[in-house]
Amino acid sequence: MSTTIVKDTEGFRSIQADWERLEEQDPDIAYYSTFQYNFAWWLSYGNEPSRELFIICCYRDQRLVGIAPLMIRKVDRMFLTCDTLCFLGKGDYFNFLTDTTKYTALAIIKEIFGVIEEYEQSWDKLELTHLPTDIPLLHFLLRHDKYNPGVQYLTACPKINLRMIPTGDSSDTSHLNSKSIKKLEKLQKEIGYQFHAVNCAQDDDLYDRIALVHKKEKQYLQQVKGRIDRRSIFDDHQNEIFFKQLFRNNNCVLILFLETQAKEIIAYQICYRYKNKLYGWNTGYDPNYAKYGVFDVLMQESIRHIKSWEHVDELDLGAGSYSWKFRWTSQCRALYSLLMWNSTKKNAKWYQKMSRYKLVMKLLRNQSLAK
Repeated sequence: MSTTIVKDTEGFRSIQADWERLEEQDPDIAYYSTFQYNFAWWLSYGNEPSRELFIICCYRDQRLVGIAPLMIRKVDRMFLTCDTLCFLGKGDYFNFLTDTTKYTALAIIKEIFGVIEEYEQSWDKLELTHLPTDIPLLHFLLRHDKYNPGVQYLTACPKINLRMIPTGDSSDTSHLNSKSIKKLEKLQKEIGYQFHAVNCAQDDDLYDRIALVHKKEKQYLQQVKGRIDRRSIFDDHQNEIFFKQLFRNNNCVLILFLETQAKEIIAYQICYRYKNKLYGWNTGYDPNYAKYGVFDVLMQESIRHIKSWEHVDELDLGAGSYSWKFRWTSQCRALYSLLMWNSTKKNAKWYQKMSRYKLVMKLLRNQSLAK
């Protein structure tokens, strides 16, 4: 095999056809590893000098058979700098893309890590996050003496297997959450609503409407509930650029929402629809309807409709082991991360010590607050 490293936007654009071929062939790829998602993210965030592309490409007989969608993220703290080799973008699942028609995935991944080690002077820290348990990349890391010590449990993605939901009355999902059926009936009786599932290729105005709802929820949680740390992802200008870039005419971005007869959004969930899964990643609700438990109603209606769709077998509720997710399912997918410092770099040693010191101070603060 031969390898190259893509370090500029035009080079990134030039591998689109091969990248999309690999993502279709590789059964372990989630939407967060697609070219569409990563290129939109790079166009929105890549102009910052703190980020450099480092996409490793593996070739066999001049055919691209492996891609590691990586970048170098630069951080300056006081008198120290830290260059972190990490995945492009931000999401709930990350992976390398491989074509296993002639090589095993492990053989391709081994070549990629050969490049990572060859260019060890380019990075201080290697950090690969959100690795699901059932992918060859995590298997490679766990079986390797050098990388295994750096692998740690990160979080979980609760999921609903839609094919395990009993068929029959399509309006009955109360077996998943018995209390929420009462909330559904109350909201329908007192407010009246309609459920919609709309992709962003059908409605360009939805972005602005859901952004407004999320900001209203933030203000409510800050001012009424005392959640002063609450933020809205839609307040960030770069996020707005990215979301609008990604949402535009994209039938993979699906918004599930409840709407009043006056066309007010009551609650919503944004999902990415890819292959046989829906990846939920952002939710919001209008505080005017908070007393109705509207997100439980939205989940009821979403499951009721989605389970009848062809080619959608799973609703992924996104990263994070929040209690509300496990009120809907007992199933989850564990995620792991790799964190490894470059022992050959002096900067890395000092930055590692500083990181440990900050962690100790954080633990001490948490202990004092708990007393």
